[in-house]
Amino acid sequence: MKTTEEILEINKKQKEFYNSDSHGKTNFISSLWSKFRNGALSDFRKKFDIKDRVYDEHKIWLGDMSQKKILDLGCLRGNALSLYMAENAKEYIGIDLSDVAIASLQKRIESLNCPNAKAVAIDFFSPEFKDTNFDIIYAYGVLHHFENFDLLVAKLKEKLAPNGIIISYDPLETSFPIKVLRAIYRPFQSDKDWEWPFTKKVLQTINKNFKIEQIRGVLGRSKYGVLLNLLPLNDQYKSRVIAKMVEKDWGIQELHKVYSCMHTTMLLRKTT
Repeated sequence: MKTTEEILEINKKQKEFYNSDSHGKTNFISSLWSKFRNGALSDFRKKFDIKDRVYDEHKIWLGDMSQKKILDLGCLRGNALSLYMAENAKEYIGIDLSDVAIASLQKRIESLNCPNAKAVAIDFFSPEFKDTNFDIIYAYGVLHHFENFDLLVAKLKEKLAPNGIIISYDPLETSFPIKVLRAIYRPFQSDKDWEWPFTKKVLQTINKNFKIEQIRGVLGRSKYGVLLNLLPLNDQYKSRVIAKMVEKDWGIQELHKVYSCMHTTMLLRKTT
């Protein structure tokens, strides 16, 4: 497992990657997956309101932020809720490795005149990042970027205020078909050095170190609906069947039941 020093070195590569145009240049396999993810899969998620539903749930979990100090972790140029948090939090800090991306977010924050909000280019693991006592750490598509999850857990606990919460959204590698797909795809990933979808072991580590107050499944049984949606069947029938699948995934409230899903979003609370 990676040490803190090794993580800092890998994160320097991440910074270079996201500061350049290289992340837009992919090989054939990566391009094929990207087309599917941004094409059929993206259309499917929009049609069945999967993506917006996640953000709507996150707004509920964020609650009243007027007295909250928030860390928007790995936010790049800003995720869908970055400016919402910046405008409504008592204090908001958005951080990312990419100084290019962060400069863009900072301009957007300044345009909204949010004096208690700022965007900073810094490594979460860097000793230079001294801010602590966050009531909320918002981590959309971020926590799976750390191979050594035990070190990440320790850092998250260090940065959270007593009784603070984490709102996360990450890919999973807990079902057999997804494991096979990722095993085929991973060697071709240009960002494979910092992409570690959650395993069952990681989920158990989370469960041991935080109180999982809410958990939702995304694209569990409903992932097969992507293929069903492409078949020349009656549209009303397809929509009805797929909607039931989506609801069943979303209704997951137990950790082991999320294993069949491609993604999960969780509300975690610091207990010690």
